[in-house]
Amino acid sequence: MELVSDIREACAKLPATIETFPFDTQNLVFKVGGEDPDSGAPVFRMYAMVNVTEDPLRLLVKCELARTARLRDEFPDIVPAAYFGGHWIFLPLDGSLPTPLPLELLHASYDLVVKRNLPRRVRERLATR
Repeated sequence: MELVSDIREACAKLPATIETFPFDTQNLVFKVGGEDPDSGAPVFRMYAMVNVTEDPLRLLVKCELARTARLRDEFPDIVPAAYFGGHWIFLPLDGSLPTPLPLELLHASYDLVVKRNLPRRVRERLATR
């Protein structure tokens, strides 16, 4: 994944994903969720973000704290996103990471957000991947 189109394609394959620009016109956010069966209101949670103007791109993903520490030790170019909290990291998409790692971490971020951040009643209605 080196292009915005690569990220969009990877995220489009994950069930119940939507794309938004909630902060500005530069930061493309990928969210997972759906309608709350109790209230009928939409419930979506962010699992990835990319600033479409950066070159090279950096992908923001959520990660388990223990794994974040190991990744940062192994790959110094992976940096924390302090303003998002300790679970979020930036992955450089400049070829410095092993090819499968960004996609693996994108999927792990999606799974983590589905498991921990979506209400069960919304999570149970999602298609499994």
